[in-house]
Amino acid sequence: MDFGMPFLLECPSIESACALCAKLGLQFVELNLSFPLCNLDALTAQRLNSLRARHGLYFTFHLDEELAPCVFDSRVRAAYVDCALRAITLARETGTPTVNLHWPRGVYVTLPDRVTYLFENYREDYLQNARQFRDVCTQASEGHVNICVENTNGFLPFQQEAVDMLLESPAFGLTLDIGHDYTAHSVDAPYYARHADKLRHMHAHDAQGSHCHLPFGGGDMDWPAQLRRAQQAGARAVIEVKTIAALRESVALLRETAL
Repeated sequence: MDFGMPFLLECPSIESACALCAKLGLQFVELNLSFPLCNLDALTAQRLNSLRARHGLYFTFHLDEELAPCVFDSRVRAAYVDCALRAITLARETGTPTVNLHWPRGVYVTLPDRVTYLFENYREDYLQNARQFRDVCTQASEGHVNICVENTNGFLPFQQEAVDMLLESPAFGLTLDIGHDYTAHSVDAPYYARHADKLRHMHAHDAQGSHCHLPFGGGDMDWPAQLRRAQQAGARAVIEVKTIAALRESVALLRETAL
């Protein structure tokens, strides 16, 4: 099973992140495209392939966390979709197996008696946009890249319907963020159980109460059991903590568990 690290705010460059990854004996770095040092304007296939060869590792990508490929304005939607397609193309050119994304709930309206999400209210337009996103991403992946949808604070029914549609394509899979799952009281557990064969990627960290992204051993989670789950599924895992100190601590404890 491969373990990786996220690009951390403390890293002054992608090169420094790669050096740290190699020093810790991890296999990959997940580049978050929300960071200016990692966005698509800063990356080239030549640069990433050179880093892969020099450090003996590979990359995964995390799409911009505000990416919303189903918004209703066609020009805004086209910009988001273009970002995803550029990332998938770069992934294909650099041997990057996974492109991770959040699946947003979108804009909502607070009414006197309820909250209504525009994606739910205008369901057909929403699903049509999701279908188009699935199809162009599938074509761009050319069978070499998995686009994985990550849980955040619980998929609402209209999100599940759209993600179901994405998963009809072999190019799409699921990322399980075990800390998000913990803080959301495992509301997505039945959904992930129904799609157990689609688990491709994991964001692994500890959590306690409403706080996640803690180092292993810093919370209440049975994270070894979750890692064994990823191992059984053939998924890779990012040790998704936020500091170099927490990463070092987590790697040391991971080695003690022989996982």
